[in-house]
Amino acid sequence: MAGEDCHRRHGAGDDNDRISGLPDDLLHRILLRLGSTRAAARTSVLSCRWRRVWAHLPDLRLGTCDDHPGATRLDTVERALDAYAAPAVRRLDVAMHCHGLRVRACGVATWLRFASQHRVRKLDIVVPSQTRFLFVRPRARATELEEELELPVWDEAARIRLTLEQRWRLRLRSAGVFTALTDLHISLATMEASELGTLVSSQCPRLTNLYLLVTLAATSNVSIRSDSLRSLQIRVENIHRLEVIASNLEVPAMSDASEAHVSAPKLEEVTWDGDIAYDPRRHCFPDAGRHIRLLDLGSKCVATSLLQRFDKADVLKLSLNLCDRTGTVGYTSFVNETTKFPKCETLRLRVSLGDFYHNFASSMLHLLRSCNSTRKVSVKVDSGLPMKRYPCLLSCHCRLPESRKADDITLDALEEAKITSIRSSNEEVQFVEQLARCHAPSLKKVVINCERCSDGPPTQELQEKISRMFYPDVDVKFNVTY
Repeated sequence: MAGEDCHRRHGAGDDNDRISGLPDDLLHRILLRLGSTRAAARTSVLSCRWRRVWAHLPDLRLGTCDDHPGATRLDTVERALDAYAAPAVRRLDVAMHCHGLRVRACGVATWLRFASQHRVRKLDIVVPSQTRFLFVRPRARATELEEELELPVWDEAARIRLTLEQRWRLRLRSAGVFTALTDLHISLATMEASELGTLVSSQCPRLTNLYLLVTLAATSNVSIRSDSLRSLQIRVENIHRLEVIASNLEVPAMSDASEAHVSAPKLEEVTWDGDIAYDPRRHCFPDAGRHIRLLDLGSKCVATSLLQRFDKADVLKLSLNLCDRTGTVGYTSFVNETTKFPKCETLRLRVSLGDFYHNFASSMLHLLRSCNSTRKVSVKVDSGLPMKRYPCLLSCHCRLPESRKADDITLDALEEAKITSIRSSNEEVQFVEQLARCHAPSLKKVVINCERCSDGPPTQELQEKISRMFYPDVDVKFNVTY
C-alpha cells in the first residue's frame, strides 16, 4: 500500500500529480524560489521522488531563514550538508544571525571543507560575533580561547565572503592558487600580515574586489601587489605601514594606517576615514592624477593636504563634526582645513551636531565660499538623540556677524540644493535664508527634507516663509516625514 501511495505521488499513476513529473531543472527553479534550503527539504513529504530533488539544488541557503531555535541551527546545517548529493554547488550561504549563539571555528572548518570539496563558486558565511564592539581587545585570559580556522584553496571559487569571530586566527595555505577568485571579503578575524600579503599578491591572480576588516596578530607592515585589483576597502588593526602597488586599482578606501603608500595610476576614487588623518609625510598617492571621480573624507580626516592633493573631484563627500570640543581653537582649525576645495560638480555634506556645537549657518556658509563651480549641494544634519543644545562661546569666530552673511558668496553654477533633517531652529532657518541671498543665477530647485525632527517639523507658516526667501522661478519643495 505504501509503495502504491509513493507510486501515485511520483506521478505515474495519478493524473492529478503533475508536479512530480516535471524535469529536475524546473523543480530546482521552483524550490530555489522558497529562499531557504530547509524549506525546500520540507517538500520531501509531497513525493518520494522529491526526497532527492532538494539534495541536488545548485544553491544552498542555510541558517538565515530557519524559524526554529538557534541552538539547533548548527545541527540543521550539518545534516543538510551531509545529505547533499550533487558533486558541485553553485552557491553556499550559511548565515547564523542568532544573538547569543556560539559557533566554533571547527564547525566553520567543516563548512569550508564542504565548499572546497563541492567546488562552490560563491561562498557566504556569517557567524555571530562574541565581541560587542569592533576592535575591542579581549582580556588577557581570553587568548586561551583563540581558535584557528584554515581557509582551503579550490580552483572554482569566484566569490568568498567570510564574517567570522575576531578572536579566531584565520590561517591561509601557502600552496595553491584561487584561479577564478574575483571577490574576497573577510571581516572580524585575526591574521598574519605575511599570509595576508601572500594571499592577495600571489594566490589570487584575478582578484578585482578586496574588503578587509581584520586584526593583525602583531603590529606589522602589509604589502599588496596586484595587477588585477580594482577596488580595495581596508581597515586593519595593528597595521603600521600599508604598501599597495596596483596598476589597475581605481577605488581605494582606507582607515587607520599609520603610514600608507598607494601606487595606483588609474585611481578614480579615494575614501579616507578612521582616527588617523591624512599626513602627506606619511601617506601618499605618488602617481595618481589630479582629477578623480570621488573624494570621501571622514569627520577626523578632513585635512587641507588631502583636499588640495586633487584639483577636481566630480563628487566631494565630507563628514563634519561641529561639536565644540576645543572652543575657538577648534573652529579656527576647521576653517583653516577647509579654506580651499578641489573643484567639484557635487558637494555632499554630513554634519554632526552635539550638545555643544559651533554655529551651523556660519560653518555651512564658510564651505559654500569654495563652491563657485558646484552644480549640486546636499547637506544632511545629524543632531543625534534629543537633547538640550548649547552654542559655543560668544567669543568664537563662528558667532561673528560677518560669518553669517552670504552677500559676498557667488555660486554661479549651483542648480540644486538639498537640506535633510532641518529643524525649526533659528540657526538652520538662518542658513536657508542666507543661502537664498547667495548670488546663484542658475539655481532651479531647493529640496528640504524633514526627517525625525526632535523639535518637530517646520510649520506651514515657516515653510511658506522659506519659500518666499527664494526667487519665484526657484522650485522649493518640502518633504516632511513624521
